Amino acid sequence: MSFLNSIIMIIITFFWLSYIPFAILAVIRFIQNRNIFVEKDLIRVHNDPVIIFQITTRSATKTSVVKRGINSILDSSLKVNYNNYQIAVVTEDLEDISTLNGNQCEVIVVDKKFTASAIKKGRALQYAVEFRRKNSKNTSKYWIFHMDDESYVTSQTILSLLKFIRNGNALASEGPIFYPLKFESANRITALAESVRPFTCYDCVSQMTKPPPLHMHGSNLLVRSDIEDSIGWNFGPLLAEDQMFGYKVYEKYGPKSMGWHGGILLEQPPLNIKDHFMQRRRWVIGSLQNLDTFPLMHRLKIMTKSVTFFLGFASAVSSTILFVYTHLPTILSISSINNIDYRIGIEVTSMCVKLLNNFSTEALVYSLTHINPLNVGISSLLLFTSIVWLSSYQIGLFLNLRYTKISLLKRIILHLQTLILSPVIGLVETFPAFYAMIEYYSKKKVRKITIYDFYVVNK
Repeated sequence: MSFLNSIIMIIITFFWLSYIPFAILAVIRFIQNRNIFVEKDLIRVHNDPVIIFQITTRSATKTSVVKRGINSILDSSLKVNYNNYQIAVVTEDLEDISTLNGNQCEVIVVDKKFTASAIKKGRALQYAVEFRRKNSKNTSKYWIFHMDDESYVTSQTILSLLKFIRNGNALASEGPIFYPLKFESANRITALAESVRPFTCYDCVSQMTKPPPLHMHGSNLLVRSDIEDSIGWNFGPLLAEDQMFGYKVYEKYGPKSMGWHGGILLEQPPLNIKDHFMQRRRWVIGSLQNLDTFPLMHRLKIMTKSVTFFLGFASAVSSTILFVYTHLPTILSISSINNIDYRIGIEVTSMCVKLLNNFSTEALVYSLTHINPLNVGISSLLLFTSIVWLSSYQIGLFLNLRYTKISLLKRIILHLQTLILSPVIGLVETFPAFYAMIEYYSKKKVRKITIYDFYVVNK
C-alpha cells in the first residue's frame, strides 16, 4: 500500500512541477498588465468615428439574447452621448427580419446560395465583409466591433473603443471578457469553471501588444473595416477562424497593427456540461488544425499551450486518485449514519494528539536538525503552483461576480464553493482538451482528417 502511495505521489509531483513555467508566466503577466487590463479614467471627447456593432448569430428568432445585446448598445451609447454608430445583425435565419423589426438595427441574412471556403460562422463573417463592400463601408472611416449572440456592451466599452480609435494605436484590438450574464441560471460547475477565463485575459494583453497572439476572441474584437476587408474570413473550413484572422493581420501589417483597447464585454458561461465540453473541444481542435499554416516558432508556442491542458488533466486525475486512495478506507469504515459522529470524534482526537506531539521540544529540535533541502524545495514549488492555480479561479470569479447583482454573502459562498470544488472544476475544465487532442491525433493517423469530422454547432 505504501509503495503504491509513493508511486502516485511521484506522478502527481511530476505533473504539478511541469506547470511551474506557466505559473511563473501567469504571475508575471498579472503584475505587468494589471493597470491596463481594464481601461479606466475615460473622458468623453467628441471626435467620433463610425463604429458598426456586428452581432453574428445563427438565429435571433430562436434566442432572446440578441435583442438584449442590441439594447445594451443603444442604452450604453445614449449614456455617453454617442450617436455615430450602426448595428448590424448577421444571421442565417430569414425570420429574423420580422423578429428584429423595430429594433434599430440592420438585419443581414446570409444568402443560402453564397459560396465560400469558410463554413458556419466564418462563412457568415465573410458574407458580411462582402455585403459591406457592396455598400462602400469597407473603408478606413468605419470600424467593426464583433459581438456574439450573448454579448453585452457597457458604457465603459463604448468609451474605451472611442479612445482607442482616437489614439490611433493599431488596426485591430481586443479587450477583456467577463461572464456574469445568466450566472445563476447556468450549471454551477460550468459557471464556476468560467472563472479562469478572465484571468487568462491578463495574458491576452501581452499577446495583443506583442503579437502574434496565440489565440483571439471572436467577440470583443475591434478592427478597421478596410483591414478586415483585405484579410477576409475565407480561410477554408476552420473551427478557429478568429485565431487565423489574428495571425493574418499580424503577418500582413506587422506587430504594430495589433493592440488592446481595454473595453469590457459581458457574456454568459455555457449553461450545461455538454455545451462547456463542446466549446472547449472546438477550441483545441481548431488550434490543432491551424498548426500547419503557422511558422515553426508560433506552432511550438501553440502546442506548448495545448499541452498545458493535457498535463492539467493528468495532474487532476492523479490527485483525485490519491485522494480517493487515501480516504476511501476511512469512508468505507463508516458503516452507519449513527456511527459518523463517533468516527469523526476519534479522528479529531487523534489529530490533536499528533499535533501536540509535533509541537514538543524534542520534535522541534529534530525537525530543525534534519531538514532535507530537496524536500523543502520541491514542497515550496508545489505550494507555489497550487496557490497560482487556486488564485486564478478566485481572481476570475471576483471579476465575473463584480458585474452581477448577487449579494455579498452569496458571493462569499461562491468563492468558498470554488475553493472546495476546485479539483472537480479542474477535471471539467481540462478533460475536453485532453479528449480533443487524443481524438484529433488518433483520427489523423487512421485517415486524412477533415474539419467536418469535428465541427460542432456551438459558439
